[in-house]
Amino acid sequence: MTILAWDRELETDSDSVFQDGLVIKRMRVRAGHGTPFLTVPKLLLFYAWCVAHLAGMAADAIHCHDVDTLPAGYAARAVKLWRPRIVYDMHDLPEAFLRFFPLTTITQKVFLSTARSAAAVILVVNDRFVSYLGKLGFPKSKLVVVMNSPPMGSGRKVRPRGEEFNVLYYGWLGEERGVKLLVDAVRGLGGVTLTLAGRGELEQYVREAASGDSSIRFLGWLKMWELEPLIAQTDLIPSLYEPRTKNAQIATPGKLLTAMSLSIPSLVPAGTYQAEIVERFHCGVVVNWQDAGDVRRGIIELATDREGYDTLSKASYAAFVSHFSWEVMEKRLADAYDTVLPTS
Repeated sequence: MTILAWDRELETDSDSVFQDGLVIKRMRVRAGHGTPFLTVPKLLLFYAWCVAHLAGMAADAIHCHDVDTLPAGYAARAVKLWRPRIVYDMHDLPEAFLRFFPLTTITQKVFLSTARSAAAVILVVNDRFVSYLGKLGFPKSKLVVVMNSPPMGSGRKVRPRGEEFNVLYYGWLGEERGVKLLVDAVRGLGGVTLTLAGRGELEQYVREAASGDSSIRFLGWLKMWELEPLIAQTDLIPSLYEPRTKNAQIATPGKLLTAMSLSIPSLVPAGTYQAEIVERFHCGVVVNWQDAGDVRRGIIELATDREGYDTLSKASYAAFVSHFSWEVMEKRLADAYDTVLPTS
């Protein structure tokens, strides 16, 4: 297997490595975050780079990770005589990426229509995606649910609680991610500390909040290896995506799955597929995204009711083991590839 990737932060020293049985090739061209129009020329360069590499490879299948790599897969397939099969990994609806560009509605329809006809297999993150795409004419035989779940080996059966209640937010610092809700919710709460790590349009707001409140810490942008010990030590990983868009309503964010794997109860917004998971498996608290007071109530409930927290913690891990671990998803992915790869 060969992975073609874009190192847009120049974090690696080599453009080609062999690791764990994989060939990893990287285009090392710097590009910023949060400026999609400035990124477009370099994205087109990445597409050309991918096509150039794929043209010389005897690939039986091209796995396109999300909609922003799909054009490269289609272009590479078009220039190859033996037409490799396309596997489209739709972990978000196209709107999540295309909303930054003009003619969003038309562009989404074009991408969805092309994927419906051209992709051999479409990997989606839950049954709600299957239902939604089925209504848009996608053959259900092409749709396979594979969540980006942690493996059992990285999980934890019990979450030991300390005296302080620690809340961790990491990722894009945007209002639609519930960052302001969290900051407002923890102000003045004794025994609760909110740690934020990331970057985005609310970075200055977060810095000012942290400078004026000792219960709020801001660590800036951290790499994953720096985040992992913080994630392991936290008591709550909120997943508060604003349930305004269809994508946010039906998504299964990685933060929810990470929390479940570590026996950490979840805090999620009402009216979402996340909320259905939390209510079905009794593994967290559902709150009203538009009400900072309700978010505060949810945090207080988890911080003060230790017996209730422990019950939710155990239920989180049990649900992860039975329904959401990578071991569950891996077989589905292997079975999906059996339908597109040659048998001999």
